[in-house]
Amino acid sequence: MAAREGFPRHGAGMRRRAGLVIASIALAGLGGCGIWPWSSSRPALPELPPVTAPAHARVAWSLSLAGAGVGFQPVVAGNSLFAAARDGTVVRVDPASGQVQWRSNAGQPLIGGVGSDGETTVVAGRDGSLIALDRDGARKWSVPSGAEVVTVPSVALGLVLVRTSDNRVAAFDADTGKRRWTFQRQGPPLVLRQTSLIAMDATAAYVGLPGGRLVSLSLETGALRWEAAVAMPRGSNEIERIADVVGSPLLSGREICAVAFQGRVGCFETSSGRARWARDLSSSSGLDLDANLLVVPDERGEVQAFSRSGASVWRQDKLRQRGLSAPLLSPRFVLVGDSTGLVHVLARDDGAIAGRLATDGSAIVAAPVAAGGLAVVQTRAGALFALAVE
Repeated sequence: MAAREGFPRHGAGMRRRAGLVIASIALAGLGGCGIWPWSSSRPALPELPPVTAPAHARVAWSLSLAGAGVGFQPVVAGNSLFAAARDGTVVRVDPASGQVQWRSNAGQPLIGGVGSDGETTVVAGRDGSLIALDRDGARKWSVPSGAEVVTVPSVALGLVLVRTSDNRVAAFDADTGKRRWTFQRQGPPLVLRQTSLIAMDATAAYVGLPGGRLVSLSLETGALRWEAAVAMPRGSNEIERIADVVGSPLLSGREICAVAFQGRVGCFETSSGRARWARDLSSSSGLDLDANLLVVPDERGEVQAFSRSGASVWRQDKLRQRGLSAPLLSPRFVLVGDSTGLVHVLARDDGAIAGRLATDGSAIVAAPVAAGGLAVVQTRAGALFALAVE
């Protein structure tokens, strides 16, 4: 595979997810508590597995930004790559060369990554505000969301969609910042602190919620179209009952697929929410898919691949305990980052270890992103690395 080929581009609202970070119990807003599924004292990592199906992988370019972390990952829109850092920096980058096209600042620290449709770029401030920049990086508008924003802004079809810590989904006009509608559900008392994107198609938004629920909302009004269970909370205490949808629900054809912590992975009909298939599986990162395959790391660090009908295709168990990110699926490979800043390359057909690349040694908590034939990752330290894999 040539260095510029093989990584399909996903539209706004279909991508992408951020993983979870190592931390202690923290407040999640309005009476709820947020917990992190990884302890701050991790066991010693197992020895790296040997490369058994060699691929040629290299770093095509890199770009240093300020510190990032959970919720920070680049997004591709139009012919550009957009990324943000915790200190408020937002950049627009040529994905082929890594050249910065503009650099702006949101004017305050950010709580998560960037959303963009190429015309409007939106970030969320620590004070709960949404800040929009125009195509040249100048401030376009800023509005309060009313609570802490817990998803990466999804920008598409003239709308900006976010979910907040009080379990509200809100839609804003991408041109003016005017609130268009709000949908709210009561959340469970304990939730995972993680960020993701809200998926959109021409008529609906698809939102993964705490408690294992997946909802479809009308893009025009925010009205509930349907609700489905990705997981059913069970257990004798609140921690055991955590069953939140993690990562971003992803659209493919007439299906929307999602995975939950301490729950299941499965795909649902976009029209009705009827389950097409589901398998018991717990993930703390998220999934990727295309027309033929769905790939997801489970909470143990085993990477599992399923056919689009739900049949098991392969399982790679040599990356256990490495704190894996959500994956990126390409025509020949699967790429997944880990807590030490390594990017592991797996063969698509059987999951064999085909290569690995080092970044800056800090964790990769979000999935690699397809950008013009390259795969771009953002580390916890904030740096962007563009990888070519052949």
